[in-house]
Amino acid sequence: MTTHKYVQALFACVMLCIVAFVAPAVNAEANIEKHKRGSLIIVGGGDTPYTIQKRFVELAGGAGRARIAIFPMAATEYDEEADEVLAEFTWLGAETVILNMNREQAQSSSMDATLSGFTGYWFLGGDQNVLAASLLGTRALRTIEFQYEKGAVVGGTSAGAAVMTATMLTGERRTASGRINEDPNAVALRSTEVTLGFGLLPGAIIDQHFSRRSRDNRLVSAVLDHPQLLGVGIDEETALVVRPDGRWDVLGNGHVKIYDARRAYIVNEDNDMVGASGIRMHVLPRGSRFDPKLGQLGSWRN
Repeated sequence: MTTHKYVQALFACVMLCIVAFVAPAVNAEANIEKHKRGSLIIVGGGDTPYTIQKRFVELAGGAGRARIAIFPMAATEYDEEADEVLAEFTWLGAETVILNMNREQAQSSSMDATLSGFTGYWFLGGDQNVLAASLLGTRALRTIEFQYEKGAVVGGTSAGAAVMTATMLTGERRTASGRINEDPNAVALRSTEVTLGFGLLPGAIIDQHFSRRSRDNRLVSAVLDHPQLLGVGIDEETALVVRPDGRWDVLGNGHVKIYDARRAYIVNEDNDMVGASGIRMHVLPRGSRFDPKLGQLGSWRN
């Protein structure tokens, strides 16, 4: 069995396990939007700059007080990135541990108790489908969500970024006939495969490694399929910081691009090459502050 087919089978089992969890999750998502006190730091992949790591530690309580859990489950085999990130957070003064858990461990009461003691949670890159299959519907994820509502910071890079939204890109693209389509130039309806993510960032869908891997058209296709969601394309070495007040800041070395299709309409319904009008685009360099509700861009730097 191929890795992708194995993940698909595992994810199907997860979906059966959380049928009863999905409806409450919608209400929980609205509750997080209304009452949340924590922050999200969502990185588009590549090397995470010092300024972003420093901000994460500060939001987790600062040097000497921050306690950070690193989750490497998105990697399908050993990845030295976990050790590197642990060393970097430790150097910044945070007590840091790596928690590589399977789904059974994520359901245990002992892991629930362990996770309650952290002030920051960091998800590494790899395959976001594996990460979602490991944690969706588990006690572990509910504990992280609860700690986030209480003020903890949650972050991630690459796959750990994609999984933050309720509607998550799987990384697969398909043609109208259902065949896998890896053409990055196609803007087409129903071509961008999605599934359930963590739901910590309501109202958005995230794509990572954005400019380097030319993913503009993939994200445009996704927001035309899901016009109620803002498409958020994050460059490598760049972070979207979701503040407790709901506004978004940009840190790092690149841009965040926002695609807003809430007022768009389809002008050509050819499944393989769709046309649309009225899509708004916002380009956010570092130092930007964006209000997703108002669709307004400003700056938080003097």
